Amino acid sequence: MPDRPSGTDTQPSDADLVVRAQTGDHAAFEALVRRYQGIAVAKAYAVLRSRQDAEDAAQDAFLRAYRALSQLRTPGAFGSWLLRTVTNVALRAATKRAKRPIALADPEAIHTPPPELEVNDAIAQLPEGQQQVIHLFYGQGYRCAEIASLLGLQVSSITARLSRARRALRDLLGEESDRR
Repeated sequence: MPDRPSGTDTQPSDADLVVRAQTGDHAAFEALVRRYQGIAVAKAYAVLRSRQDAEDAAQDAFLRAYRALSQLRTPGAFGSWLLRTVTNVALRAATKRAKRPIALADPEAIHTPPPELEVNDAIAQLPEGQQQVIHLFYGQGYRCAEIASLLGLQVSSITARLSRARRALRDLLGEESDRR
């Protein structure tokens, strides 16, 4: 993920914010959290397929990043470093969740999954880039221009991914309803 450009008064670069945060500037780290919150949740959601679990994983990753910030030797690499941390935290959470026993309150519920579960399963079948765009657009409420900025891509790339993801979801969910 490219570093934010330096030299603008309103948007300090990731490297500038990291250096300030490493010297104890809490507001600088808060700015990094605001900048990467959406993409961190989207990255975790791609692994966990649960908004609540993804938000928890992202929060845990930010906490770990804050504690290990002094170990980051290349401040401009904060974005990719954080997203690796998010992925690792999410994978650990998924492993723990898979080991938990499942309580079955209603045996009929097994045969009739709720619609949101079908949608989440369909989203999980999309390529990771499309999953991220779907989650950021619909789950987090970001506009295409904001998503492009977060991912370091052109707006046209985001709209194309969103269009392909919608088409794929229609196909996947159409197939699901045809099978019933």
